[in-house]
Amino acid sequence: MERLISQHFLLLLSFSIPTSIQTDNVLFKITFPKISKIFYYFYQNIVNVFTFFVFLQRFSKAKKGKFNNIMKAKKILVAALLLLSTSFTAVYAQKPETRVEKRKSLIGDYLSIGGRIDAQYTYDYFKNNMDVEEISNTFNVRRARLDMKGNINKHLEFRVQTEFASSPKLLDAYVAVKINPWLNFKIGQQKLPFTIENPYSLNDLEVIEYAQVVNKLSGFSDISGVSSYGGGRDVGLIAYGSLFNREENGKKYDILGYTVGFYNGNGINKKDNNEFKDFAARLDFHPFMKDLMITGAAYVGAYSLINDSLDGDRQRYTFGAQYKNEKLTVRSEYIYGITDRLDMTQPSWITTQKSDGIYVMATYYFTVKGKKEGAQVQKIAPVLRYDYMNNDIDLDNQRSTYYMVGVNYYPMKHLRLQLDYTLKTAQANDNNGHMVAALVSVNF
Repeated sequence: MERLISQHFLLLLSFSIPTSIQTDNVLFKITFPKISKIFYYFYQNIVNVFTFFVFLQRFSKAKKGKFNNIMKAKKILVAALLLLSTSFTAVYAQKPETRVEKRKSLIGDYLSIGGRIDAQYTYDYFKNNMDVEEISNTFNVRRARLDMKGNINKHLEFRVQTEFASSPKLLDAYVAVKINPWLNFKIGQQKLPFTIENPYSLNDLEVIEYAQVVNKLSGFSDISGVSSYGGGRDVGLIAYGSLFNREENGKKYDILGYTVGFYNGNGINKKDNNEFKDFAARLDFHPFMKDLMITGAAYVGAYSLINDSLDGDRQRYTFGAQYKNEKLTVRSEYIYGITDRLDMTQPSWITTQKSDGIYVMATYYFTVKGKKEGAQVQKIAPVLRYDYMNNDIDLDNQRSTYYMVGVNYYPMKHLRLQLDYTLKTAQANDNNGHMVAALVSVNF
């Protein structure tokens, strides 16, 4: 009997070792298959009780003198108590594991890490009126970005995006405080709420290059000369929200959306260099349906002309519309800009340049699915764009028009192949320019 009890005790003691031990920072786990766990709990709870009572019985006999050595009886009692304590330890040791499973991980649940790599080939040919040819024929890594963002809780979001192509720089770095659908705040470095295309994610932009007017009047290659913008970004504080929620065919959307903000007006990763704050505002209106959006926006600010001692005005106004469903996207915007430029011939050393432009873009997505069962769905989307820009309305020969035709091909998830051809015409030049651009984009 003693040998049987000893065997049971050793087996139960080995089973009674906690299957998880939790410390302040690390959780060490010994995992068992489900069948082994079932056997473990059944054996522990049934046999432990039986063995414990057997120990008590032998201890009782020992006290009555049937065991000559009272110390042997004490050892049996200690062993029984140890067995019972390890049984409770094993039971309670499982509880921290349950709590840990419910606890959210800061990395896994709150932080998502992504990025993109864009490799581009460009052939750009141009001949001026002096018959001088300008040719660009090159490969380049257009973008190499790492993007980290997450939700700490339902009211607090953040994003940090860096660019490693050319030279490393910080693109986005902001914190968003979400209060309710109609009032939220965002502070830090972020996209300007100006034009439809500027806030667009590159995954959603249908063309390789932005339209001329977006480039020159929306903070990309701005005609003001403030070239430190990182894709239409600046540092500032905005308030945004949406109003009048409605439902159409089971889908909810907001009739009105707004964004208003104040910015340094000096580009990314820079402090303000004047005493003014630039103001930007945008209003989006869905009049009849979710797919149709009419938008208007304004940007009013100042920038330094001479070593932070002379400031010039920079004003931008835009009006546009977009129709977008799962297959078809049609978008058009008109942008008007007023930019003070340095002119030493003027008494005030300032002259005003007025510019405007418009673009119209359309694309349609065709879905292609293989005949084999489980084949991946692929997408092909041809795209057309008319792109007009007048750099200076008050001067002659400042107009240029680009005609672009292209195609987007999505062979698999996270991969896009783009091919665009652009015919460039300029009023100041009798010859046409030609540009072919191809882009391989991988996002993760």
